[in-house]
Amino acid sequence: AERLYRRALSLMEQSLEPEHPEIATIYHNLGGLEHARGRFGAGEPLARRSVEIRERALGPNHPDVVADIAALAGILDGQGKYDESEPLYRRALAIFEREYGPEHYEIAVNLNNLAALKYAQGRYDEAEQFYRRALAIKEKLLTAEHPDVAVTLNNLAVLCKVQGRYAEAAAFYSRALTIFEQSLGLQHPK
Repeated sequence: AERLYRRALSLMEQSLEPEHPEIATIYHNLGGLEHARGRFGAGEPLARRSVEIRERALGPNHPDVVADIAALAGILDGQGKYDESEPLYRRALAIFEREYGPEHYEIAVNLNNLAALKYAQGRYDEAEQFYRRALAIKEKLLTAEHPDVAVTLNNLAVLCKVQGRYAEAAAFYSRALTIFEQSLGLQHPK
């Protein structure tokens, strides 16, 4: 994928203006590949470049810019740069809420990311609030049996477990496991 994205980037840079939003898309995707590989430091300049290009082309509050900002926040999170990532998540959340309303999937994703950040900081009460709100949105939009709902249930289980709330953790784990088994099959790695 990286080789193909790099080739596409080269072709686009030859045929489009250097600040064209489509070029930002390639940088966004290259940053996403580095994120998926766990190479957050390598992904950071790519994600920053996507934000820079798209923000110049579309303005600071365009949903595509905000998606780039949220992706950059995730890359910063991976490096433990929470002081920088949290304001980006909050900015993305505010703009997504204004653009899409309070119950859009992008909001649930951002809430889940903010919850994970708060969990990493040991701020469990805040993490739980974000996870629960993300769960409510996902259950409404995706149904209660969707695998993405199970991901958030698992996150809540981990949070409860670390706090010694074992009965709650077991209930969340059990529900997540049931969803994964029914939707993905017994042999799936999840």
